[in-house]
Amino acid sequence: MPSAVFSNMTDGLAPADRNRDHFLANLDFGDGPHWTPYAEGVWVQPACFNVTSGGFTVLLKGLPGAQLGVHYHTGTVRGFTLKGNWRYLEHDWIAGPGSFIFEPAGEAHTLVITEDSPEPALILFIIDGALVYLDKPVEGTMAAFEDVFTALDMFRTHYRAVGLDEAALNAMIR
Repeated sequence: MPSAVFSNMTDGLAPADRNRDHFLANLDFGDGPHWTPYAEGVWVQPACFNVTSGGFTVLLKGLPGAQLGVHYHTGTVRGFTLKGNWRYLEHDWIAGPGSFIFEPAGEAHTLVITEDSPEPALILFIIDGALVYLDKPVEGTMAAFEDVFTALDMFRTHYRAVGLDEAALNAMIR
């Protein structure tokens, strides 16, 4: 059976410009221009774009009370909390500084920064696969889709808008 192409997006690099070596991404914990708006009270900063197997790594910053829409992941996710407190509405645990989470693929959940978080949350997320945002938590249908290519496009758009050098993003593509 032939396979259909789901996305015609690419990493935007010419083959001669692709680098598959080690790299360092220096993330900005402050309030610098690298923070890309993602949702109300939530920003993300790129750390890696894995176009080979599909996935990306971001540092997420969220203000107390902020939340993402209900979504699920097509692959596993690993998260490490650096600052603040957050949770999923669908679970009774709260992650704080030092908490590591492993998420299996397929569970719909709603990320919220707790109202009583003593500071904005900073969470490093390593995402395999894509995020599928739903229009409602139970029996919802797809409202939005985020994968390595849409994330890369979002960051490129932001970098151009604030005058940052897109070469820094290209260096994160593997």
